This record gives sequence, structure tokens and C-alpha cells, in this order.
Amino acid sequence: MMRRAGAAVVVPWSVVLLCLGVVGWAQSPPAGGRPPLVQRSFGLGLTNYPGGSTKVTYEIWQMGQDKPHLYTLEVVQRGDKYDVIESTTLFDVVLGRVATGFGPSGAAGAMAARFERFRGGNIDLTPLQVLEEKGIVVQPNQSYYLPDGARLVTGDPSVIAGIDVVIGIYTHPGFPGQRVEMAFTKPEISALLPFPPLSVTEADGVVRSKIILVEFSHTP
Repeated sequence: MMRRAGAAVVVPWSVVLLCLGVVGWAQSPPAGGRPPLVQRSFGLGLTNYPGGSTKVTYEIWQMGQDKPHLYTLEVVQRGDKYDVIESTTLFDVVLGRVATGFGPSGAAGAMAARFERFRGGNIDLTPLQVLEEKGIVVQPNQSYYLPDGARLVTGDPSVIAGIDVVIGIYTHPGFPGQRVEMAFTKPEISALLPFPPLSVTEADGVVRSKIILVEFSHTP
């Protein structure tokens, strides 16, 4: 643990995420591709990593924060092995108050792509899994009717951190007043990302959390 300028604190995420069993958004690599990266113990995406070296950085913000946290994941291929380095930068946090779990503003913030904390309960995003299970590539200007009455409505194509995305609005009838704005990209890119390129959660019209990809690079 070390201090950076601007009262930032950098802490490895391996401890933070060790006990989180969240299903990743990575999709299966094409036939004949490199062997997949072995699933890590905390199950955070990249289960079917197709190989090469990748660096991604996300800004993660939750209500009550003055500045977003930064989450960085680097996967460096060295022959048939990989170095996986995860870190987070916390701004405006007193060093002595940083705990390995980070509480709701840290670990829960990083997992904003899957689970959200609202006063009325957590919006259920599991119906979206059917898209991956059926190999559906999300297209622009479409409506997807999902299990449990959930729905995803997409808009025009866009670009985030240099990659092409389709942004949609997800709603669930069991969580009225809540919605999630999410970005989807093509399978060969999503296989390199631990989170969607964008996830913004709202409750009663108020933004509660936001995670956005701000840097992406990959060398096969």
C-alpha cells in the first residue's frame, strides 16, 4: 500500500475480490484460438481470455463520492503464462481508514456492473445472462425481451475508449423506478473486459453509481 499525489491510495484488488463469486462478462474465444486463461479464484471475468497483453482502466463512482475511483487491470502474456495485475486508486481517502474490503464504496462499487445497492433493494441483472448463454450479440436500435419480464432497449452505435459499443437501457418489473444504462461490444472485445464498457444505475431518476471504461489497449 502506498500513497500517491492527490491523496490517492493504490491497493491490490486480489485481497478485495478474493471472496466475490461474480460471473464475468467474458465470452468464449473463437474456435482454434489460444487456450483460455485459467479462471481466477475470485471469478472476476476473463474466464475465457483469448491471449495477448491487455490493459484496461475504469472510472467507478457511487453516490456520495466527490471523485470516481480508478480501477486498472493489466494482463501481460509471458510465453504460456500470464501476469495479472489489478489495482485501484482511491481519491480523498484518509490512508488510515482504508480497509481491505473498502466497504460499499470500494468493492461494491467495483462490482457495479452486476450488483447495485439501492434503498429499495438490488436491481436484478441476471436476466441479461440469457444473451450470453444464447450467443446473442447486442445490436443497435433493438428491443430484447428477457426472462422475468426484464427488457433491454438499445439505441444508436457509439464509441467508448476507442471501441465500438451499443448502449441500451435495462429495466426489470420487479424493481420499479430503477434502470441501468449499459454498453455492449462485440464478443472479441468483451472477452478482454472484466466489466461492460459502461454501466450507469439510476433509482427514481437519480444516478446512484457509474462505471465507465476510460482506457483500453490490447496486443495479440
